[in-house]
Amino acid sequence: MIDKVLNGGIDVAVKHLDKCKDKVVALHTRVGARYWIGMGALIGAVLAGLVAGYLQRDFGKRNLEYQPIPDMSISKAAESQMVFADVDGNSPFADGRTDREPPEGTVYRGQKFYTLAAGEMEKSRPLVNPLRSGTAAEREAAMARGKDLFRFNCQGCHGVDGVGNAPVVQYGVPAPKIADNVVRDRYTDGELFHIITYGIRTMPPHASHVKHDDRWKLILYLRKLQGGN
Repeated sequence: MIDKVLNGGIDVAVKHLDKCKDKVVALHTRVGARYWIGMGALIGAVLAGLVAGYLQRDFGKRNLEYQPIPDMSISKAAESQMVFADVDGNSPFADGRTDREPPEGTVYRGQKFYTLAAGEMEKSRPLVNPLRSGTAAEREAAMARGKDLFRFNCQGCHGVDGVGNAPVVQYGVPAPKIADNVVRDRYTDGELFHIITYGIRTMPPHASHVKHDDRWKLILYLRKLQGGN
């Protein structure tokens, strides 16, 4: 019984193989060898392209997407200094702005601190600008940075190159000329550092946007404007 079942299955398989053979022979007779060579070359080229594409893929980038689901795979980017809200007008912040104050007590890596209090300006007088002892190349680089800092933070009130007559004077803000020997001889580098940090009279403090080391670079450039260095 078992032999009969097995032989029957073998007979069916042989019949199917014979039919396939007949079809292949007929196709080969009609098409010829060039067709098979061309198909083989085409299939090989496609496979080689797929392999090359996989090997050259940049795995640091997002995969190629088709029919994406926007709510899941693509999130709305929030740019700095913008009011952010979703499609329904909702924002995770009460005022909607993306720029947030850092948590209280947060410091960035390598941050330096000025330990004197606002009312201790007299204690800052002996402080020496550490950039004065640098090499010529270091001083030149610091001077270039100080020039940019002066343009961005000081020029609007103290005038171009610190010569005064800035537009704010027309609106009653007494921003003095600082590129002269009066200011040069009145304040030491340490006292200028203190003033930049905490401000003085109508001048506001700049510690929040002029970093510790940048204040010394700014002072180095100011001394150049005053005829020093």
